[in-house]
Amino acid sequence: MSADTSAENNSCIRSEHHATKRVLSYIQVLFKQLSRRKPMIKVQAEIDTRNELRRDLNWIQLLAIGLGATIGAGIFVLSGQAAAKYSGPSIIISFLITGVIALLSSLSYSELGAMMPSSGSVYTYTYAALGEYLAWFIGWNSGLLYLFGMLTVAVAWSKHVILFIQIVSDYNVTNMIVEAPVAWNEAAESFYVTGQAINLPAIAITIAITILLIIGIRQTAIVNLVLVVIKIIIILIFIFACCKYVDRNNYYPFFPPNKGSFSKYGVTGMLQACTYVFFAYVGFDSVSTVAQEAKSPERSLPIATIGSTIVSLL
Repeated sequence: MSADTSAENNSCIRSEHHATKRVLSYIQVLFKQLSRRKPMIKVQAEIDTRNELRRDLNWIQLLAIGLGATIGAGIFVLSGQAAAKYSGPSIIISFLITGVIALLSSLSYSELGAMMPSSGSVYTYTYAALGEYLAWFIGWNSGLLYLFGMLTVAVAWSKHVILFIQIVSDYNVTNMIVEAPVAWNEAAESFYVTGQAINLPAIAITIAITILLIIGIRQTAIVNLVLVVIKIIIILIFIFACCKYVDRNNYYPFFPPNKGSFSKYGVTGMLQACTYVFFAYVGFDSVSTVAQEAKSPERSLPIATIGSTIVSLL
């Protein structure tokens, strides 16, 4: 009986050992698949042989795409809010610090874009460096970032268009067609039912831009370039027209006394403002998403990526 029991025990141990080895083997195979990388040589070969996109964009158009994605609410709105809530006049230092950080990031993007000029952008870079799973994860995050960014801009654009119509024509547009049925209450930090039906202007501008993109990247880049020039002219007019109203006494104290919390003025308030105004630099990464449609990407991509960050900083 003891010999049979010993044989059974040895058999069970061997079975458990084999089962453990199989599990470890499956885990190893799974890990290899998740961390499987695509060599840069293969990425470049695919770009050279499978590129079905026309290379129509020069460095000026690429620079305009970067500036078009960067110049917006971050400069027009958030800069004033950050100065009022957190930093005071030291918002200037906040912009300089975040500008340097953004410039370092844009240097990385420009180098990777020149090495792998693929429309996959961060997905391609991560696939080549860290593996397929992280590339999948970052690719979806990037897609969601652009999706929510587009939704935010479309809704904000709709509000300003309605406000403009009301000011110019004294025509009171019914809220039923200019507001979504559900909205976000910033004060209560919760969603609430508006009682309205649909936001038609936001839907209309989304469809219009989509049609423009379908027509072609060259036409889209030309329209974008015109809009960017208008935006920059508006900023320059605002700066130079308001120069005579600047009161230098408002710069003192440059670092207002701290109010007892990290974010309320002082040096720490200036640092808090850095996290707020960094949004003013976000957008230079959009240049890398049109890398396969750029002429001489190894030259034009770095110029456009770094240039859009420097122009925004200025």
